[in-house]
Amino acid sequence: MEVKSKARLIASIIYKLVVSIVLMLVLTTILSIPAVIYVIATSDAPLESISNFSLDDPVTGLLSGAASFCGVLLTVLIMTKFKKLAMKNMGWTDFWKRKRELIFGLILGFASITAVFLILLATGQIYFDHVHWSFSWSLLLGLITFIFVALNEELFFRGYIISILKPTHSKIIMYIVSAVIFSCAHILNDNVKILGLINIVLIGLLFAYMFLKTNRLWMSVGYHLTWNFFQGNVWGFHVSGTNTSSILQPEIRDTILTGGGFGPEAGLLTTIVIVAGFFVTKFFLKTEKVELEEEI
Repeated sequence: MEVKSKARLIASIIYKLVVSIVLMLVLTTILSIPAVIYVIATSDAPLESISNFSLDDPVTGLLSGAASFCGVLLTVLIMTKFKKLAMKNMGWTDFWKRKRELIFGLILGFASITAVFLILLATGQIYFDHVHWSFSWSLLLGLITFIFVALNEELFFRGYIISILKPTHSKIIMYIVSAVIFSCAHILNDNVKILGLINIVLIGLLFAYMFLKTNRLWMSVGYHLTWNFFQGNVWGFHVSGTNTSSILQPEIRDTILTGGGFGPEAGLLTTIVIVAGFFVTKFFLKTEKVELEEEI
């Protein structure tokens, strides 16, 4: 009986994963129609190229980011039958009470990608022929786009996927499965590299750690947001193979440290930074626990 029960549980989890992924893709595709119309209306490129959305164009990035967020949100709401408790269990709760977790995530994400940028600059892995600071309204659109990206990816890959894995009562399964699926979602990105996919698994494990330790998404949302935004729109790297408009435009050598055209996620420095992030996060959570105990 126990074997049959486990088999039913596994079948149920696989069913929910497959249905939710298919539903998300269908909804996101439908909701991306405004972005497609915009690309057709503003581009001279052939129609067959309109599927290759680029964040180089901030409006396209914003429209596709909003479509992805709404697609994920609708998918989660449909799969959970619009139950408020289900959203709470997926970490969509207690923002104002625990906003320090968001602030910590924002700071850690910024510090992590900035450390990578400075080390690469200091070692000559990236360089500037001339420094050209390019500020524009697209910077704000880039920020809003990456807010959508952080919210939709954390809600789906951490909040939703981990919630449907919880009945297994296995933290190993929750960590590994959610992180591997997160990495697989990037497998078709431009200039993808094996180390890049490995690092995305690692960052998925870190985000899962943040979620499971706090039961909230805000810490991983914060990290995800500032890592992507400063990586792409400020320091001028590719974001998991996607090019963006940016303030700085460095020349980037294609090495094991820089990650080349995929971006720092495919670089060895990122591996080290992510591992360090576990220790920093653990220390922060320890101090938070002490403060909560003192308040009580």
